[in-house]
Amino acid sequence: MTGKLAALKYGIGVLAAAAVLYLLIAGIFTSSGTEPYRPAQLESSATEQERAAIIAEGVSSALEQELDGFLGWMVNDLCFVPSIIDNHSSYQRGVIYATRPASDMLAKTVARIGERDTIDSRLADATSRYFTYGENVWGFWFIYDCEGKYRAGIKNWRSWAQSVGSTARNAGIYNVKSDDVYNVIKYCAAMTDYALGILNDSEVGHFKADNNIYFAKGVSAVAGNVLRALSAVDNSVSERGGAENLTEALKRFDYIEEFNPLYVFAGGNAVGDAMLPNHVAALARHLDVANNRLNDMLASMEK
Repeated sequence: MTGKLAALKYGIGVLAAAAVLYLLIAGIFTSSGTEPYRPAQLESSATEQERAAIIAEGVSSALEQELDGFLGWMVNDLCFVPSIIDNHSSYQRGVIYATRPASDMLAKTVARIGERDTIDSRLADATSRYFTYGENVWGFWFIYDCEGKYRAGIKNWRSWAQSVGSTARNAGIYNVKSDDVYNVIKYCAAMTDYALGILNDSEVGHFKADNNIYFAKGVSAVAGNVLRALSAVDNSVSERGGAENLTEALKRFDYIEEFNPLYVFAGGNAVGDAMLPNHVAALARHLDVANNRLNDMLASMEK
C-alpha cells in the first residue's frame, strides 16, 4: 500500500512538473501576434479564381497562423494555460471573434450574385458550423475540438476559391460589386469600433487591461487582413475611398500589430496624467485613427 501511495505521489509530481515546464515554455516562446497578410495588387487581367484566393486568405490567414504557431491554439489548453498565459489566449480569442463575422459577411457578398441567391454550402458550413465552435473546446479522436473545426472552416474557404471559374459541379461564384466593397469596409470599421470600445471601458482594472489590449489586437489583425485582401483585388477601394485614407488605415493596422510592450501599463489614474505610461490609450489612438479613416472611406463612397 505504501508503495502504491509513493507511486501515486511520484506520478502527481511528474504531472505537476510537466505542467509547470509547459507553462514556462509557453510563456517564453510564444508571442501575441501574427504576420499581416500582404497580397500583391492584382492586375485588371487577373482571373476570378486568383481574386477569390486572396479573399479566402484574407479571412483565414490570422486564424491559420495561430493554429500553426508554436504550441498552437492555447485557448483550449488544459492546466490553466489560458488564464496564466492570458495575453496570448486573449489575442487568439480576438482572432476567432473577428473571423466569424468576416466569414459570414464575405460569404453573403463576394461569393454570390444576388441577396436571394443560395450561399455556397462550403462557406455556409465554414461560418455556421466550424468557426462558431467554442474556442475553448478540447477534444481528440472522435471528440471534436475547436482546432479541428477551425481548420475545416479554412479548408472550405480554400475549396471555394479553388473552384471559382472552374467547370466543376460545385464551382464557386466570385462577384464583387460596389455594394460589396462598401459592406466589407463597413465590417472593418465595425471591428475597429468594437475593439476601441473595449479599450475605452473605464471599469477595467489595471490587471485586465493587458487582456483587452491583446483581444483588440486579435480583432484588428483579422480586420486589417480583410482590408488588405479587398484592396488587392479591387482598385475601387483606393479610388472611391481615397488612397490617403486607405494608406493611413493600413499603416495604423500595422502599428497595432507591432504593438507589443514588454509589460502593459494602464496608467495610474482616470485623468491620464500619471507618471506611468498608458498603453491602453496608446493602442486606442491607433484604433481611433484607423476607424476614422475607414469611416471617411465609407462617407466618400456614399457620395
